Amino acid sequence: MPSIFTNVLSDEEVHYLNNLPEVLAAKASLESRPSGMVYFSVPVTDSIRIHLETEFGLHLSTGSSIPMRWIKGDTKPHIDTGPSLFENTYLLYLNDSPGELIIDSHAYPIRANSGFVFNEGLTHETQHTENVPRLLLGPMNEFAEPVGRGPGIYYYPTEADALVGTEINQIGYSGYPVFTVGTFGGYTSWRIASNSTGTSSQTVVYPTGSLLNSDGDTAYYYAYPSAPCFKEGTQILCQVDGKDVCRAIETLTTGTLVKTSRGGYKKVALVGKGSLQNPGTDERIENRLYKCSPENYPELKEDLFITGCHSILVDSLTETQRQETIQHLGKVFVTDGRYRLMACLDERATPFNSEGTYAIYHLALEHEDGNMNYGVYANGGLLVETCCLNSLRTKSNMTFIGL
Repeated sequence: MPSIFTNVLSDEEVHYLNNLPEVLAAKASLESRPSGMVYFSVPVTDSIRIHLETEFGLHLSTGSSIPMRWIKGDTKPHIDTGPSLFENTYLLYLNDSPGELIIDSHAYPIRANSGFVFNEGLTHETQHTENVPRLLLGPMNEFAEPVGRGPGIYYYPTEADALVGTEINQIGYSGYPVFTVGTFGGYTSWRIASNSTGTSSQTVVYPTGSLLNSDGDTAYYYAYPSAPCFKEGTQILCQVDGKDVCRAIETLTTGTLVKTSRGGYKKVALVGKGSLQNPGTDERIENRLYKCSPENYPELKEDLFITGCHSILVDSLTETQRQETIQHLGKVFVTDGRYRLMACLDERATPFNSEGTYAIYHLALEHEDGNMNYGVYANGGLLVETCCLNSLRTKSNMTFIGL
């Protein structure tokens, strides 16, 4: 049975927390959605810290911050998990809400300034909340670390964050009742990290709108943005026995010399392999293959197929391309003195509307700075970007070949 606490904080403190700028901003981001959660943390004032200790039994250090969240919609039955082993879950509601919190089959009304402490391992859920946003301090453990979360899709900016799988650095959530992939942080294509429990493939890139297997509403997916890639068979200009020759990307191995646009020949550090589910439509989205033809790109000797987020290196951008690049990436990037133009934003590249699953590859070349990439020549001479070593190693979720 949980321990139940009322009037944990003063009315002034409840009002203060409800009206913090970060609390209002998080609520605003949730209001446009039919359901979901927004995670954030706030600094703890001395008076709140003292009340949480004396009235709630939660001990916080001076100057610490505390996890909070807005939740809209019912939560499915679940057992809290967290970044470390813990004994109890602490949660404090900061506004009234319809419905009930159900802990171990016992129902409790959701009232402002009502707190609950219950043992780790107890199943809990909410019902009949009518999509009214509710503000919580917590849920957290006795170390003030965030805990909780039911089945669904959790979104992160990097694979490393996704593999941790906690609220830390989480940028979004979608799931129950339908496990539909969403758009968060400007990203519209995602891969599934290896710690996910759902049965949907972890080798496929999923665009916004894709449906993942819910596995009876028990699946947990931890997603991170997909990396740009080449379709299998792409010819990369290399040096072999002192001569410039083209080699299929899937045949490259660690140490193969690749010709770069400004740095001479550089050794391959990694080659990654994955797969992509390509749609049979003409929609211009990141997460699909695009065809670059010699008719539109005179540097090519044959058609080149790359993913929508893979950049062609160009001397200049139109104002429209510049603004769309900023919309997708946050800013304009330059590689080897040329602008990166994503294939999905280049009107010369056309959506490859052959539906199916395709093998995709990417490569990283040796560089003293693991966050830097190069321009290389594909299918006869079109200048395109490589992946930087750190991104391919930690964010691509690809299988490395040719080691």
